[in-house]
Amino acid sequence: MTAVTLTIEPDALLGLNALVELSRAGDRDAGDAAAAAGTATETDAVGKAQDLLRAAIASKLDAASLPWAPSRETVLDALTRPGRSPRAARRLTENAKVRRSGLSALAVVVLVLLWGGYGDGWRWTGFAGNGQLWDWLHLLLLPVVLGTFPLWIRHREYISPARRLAYAIAIAAWIAFVVAGYLVPLNWTGFAGNTLWDWFELIIFPVALTTWKMWPSLGKTLTAYQRAAIAILTSAWIITIIGGYWLSWAWTGYSGNTLWDWLQLLLAPIVFPSIVIPTMVRWVSGDAAGQAKRDEEERKAAILTRAGSSGTATGTAAHEPAPAESL
Repeated sequence: MTAVTLTIEPDALLGLNALVELSRAGDRDAGDAAAAAGTATETDAVGKAQDLLRAAIASKLDAASLPWAPSRETVLDALTRPGRSPRAARRLTENAKVRRSGLSALAVVVLVLLWGGYGDGWRWTGFAGNGQLWDWLHLLLLPVVLGTFPLWIRHREYISPARRLAYAIAIAAWIAFVVAGYLVPLNWTGFAGNTLWDWFELIIFPVALTTWKMWPSLGKTLTAYQRAAIAILTSAWIITIIGGYWLSWAWTGYSGNTLWDWLQLLLAPIVFPSIVIPTMVRWVSGDAAGQAKRDEEERKAAILTRAGSSGTATGTAAHEPAPAESL
């Protein structure tokens, strides 16, 4: 590792010492917190400065769409690739005004197409032949599930209570709307005539496609509430099977469906995303993703090996303010 000497101003040095003291205090029990405060040693300050520098570099590299510890060839490739401007593209996509303008333009286009397809009879849109909500669910359910389910499962701890309440209200309102679509009935929804079997065919594949990667670790991350919800849904499903086949509940749509139909319904969403699609991708690409991952791991291991054999960066950290200090 190359030794680099950095000069920092006195106010930055005081801030660095404060961070070191807070870190040391946080590593102790609450009763020893007061005793933990003191003067940061030179080693502590240098270590904290290295941590902060590493975090800042990693953040900037990510903002530039570059991997950690990029080689010179990687940087040159990013700069010379045709049509590639990472900073400009990221600034453009993160610009709130640009996003609002893009969403507004998209909304106008959608409204024009809906008006032309349903109101003015534009046959080329095909909207007139798909005029029920059920048809739109077939079109939009997959992208909606793709954009929501992974976030709910992987990052649920970051979803605020207010937003969770809003989701719960929205789900309850949707269930009530579906029930009204059958009981009123609301013909424009297209729900009437569709059985529970039809809803399974609509929902199972999008949900399985978006969650199959999480299945191996799902059992470790589920909360007691989520386990209870899964148990209730499973019990309700078993009850519908009993009612559909032995009590002739016509609304389930189970009657007439054999074991083969159930295998098609349940196995296809499981086998295709978890086995068939990954295998095809590896075969078509020559396992390019796997090779890239292995190369990246080897490169990181080589960097860590060189870092361990070359020592650590040296420097000094003074406690008292001075015109300029070095780390």
